Amino acid sequence: MLELQSFESLFRENHAQCVAFATHYMGDSHAAEEVVQQVFLRLWEKRDSITITGPVKAYLFSAIRNTAISQWRKETVRVDRETHYSTIRETATEATDQARELERLYQQALDRLPERCREVFVLSRQQQMKYAEIAATLDISVKTVENHMGKALRILHQELKEYLPLLTGLFF
Repeated sequence: MLELQSFESLFRENHAQCVAFATHYMGDSHAAEEVVQQVFLRLWEKRDSITITGPVKAYLFSAIRNTAISQWRKETVRVDRETHYSTIRETATEATDQARELERLYQQALDRLPERCREVFVLSRQQQMKYAEIAATLDISVKTVENHMGKALRILHQELKEYLPLLTGLFF
């Protein structure tokens, strides 16, 4: 069991060398100081259950090395995770911007349709109405609905042909 007085003595005698050793692993004196503090704190907290066989410096240096490596791994994982989430956020933002632009282009193309074609197309694709329902609603024949849909699809296809791989299934 380690007494307070002997612990203080151990700390004073080895602190500077321990920090220098930890700096070698951490590359930063502030981070090295934290590692050394963690090792000494753990040593004090577990003083009743730790049995050191061999030189105390060897124990301290091993504990410092292991703690430094552990912190390096945690930091690496944290940085990797932040990079990953940052990439996801950027990709989502780009996709959102592209979706807005695509929606704007689609709306412009829709606005350029003849009025009745647009009306039939909107009822079919956006309101999910069947041709017979559209015909009844607009008081026109089913064949006329089919003609308007065909015309609307041809015009929209021409207007948005470079975006078709993105649009397939959404509007067409």
